[in-house]
Amino acid sequence: MNIERLKKQIIQHEGLRYKAYKDTLDNWTIGVGHLIKLPDEEYLLHGTLKEYEVMQIFDTDLNQAIDDARKFVDENSINDIAFEIIVDMAFNLGLPKLSKFKRLKQALIDNDYVQASEEMLASLWARQLPNRSKTLADKMRDV
Repeated sequence: MNIERLKKQIIQHEGLRYKAYKDTLDNWTIGVGHLIKLPDEEYLLHGTLKEYEVMQIFDTDLNQAIDDARKFVDENSINDIAFEIIVDMAFNLGLPKLSKFKRLKQALIDNDYVQASEEMLASLWARQLPNRSKTLADKMRDV
């Protein structure tokens, strides 16, 4: 897994904001797609974060996504780029929603990256995020 490549990929998909904003689902978000959970993080709604603060939050969220991806599939049993794609999905979806991708998981276990790509595209996630899902599915297919 190439952490710098993964960070760049997730920032490209999530964007990077120093002030709180409403995402497409009307949730307060900040930084690199960090969901603000009120009232615990109400302070994030006011003012502007510094770059190091955004990166600290991002690193914490990314580490959680990596842990979630490792719970979904054995990192050492699949291609590094395929695992980075799963981390990206875990970052976006969280483990509970990612865990519903049972056929994707089986395709990864079988190292069938074409089938994995097709499973990614045959989902509500792909319909909700057509650009991100197509980009990631194309990368998966090309593994």
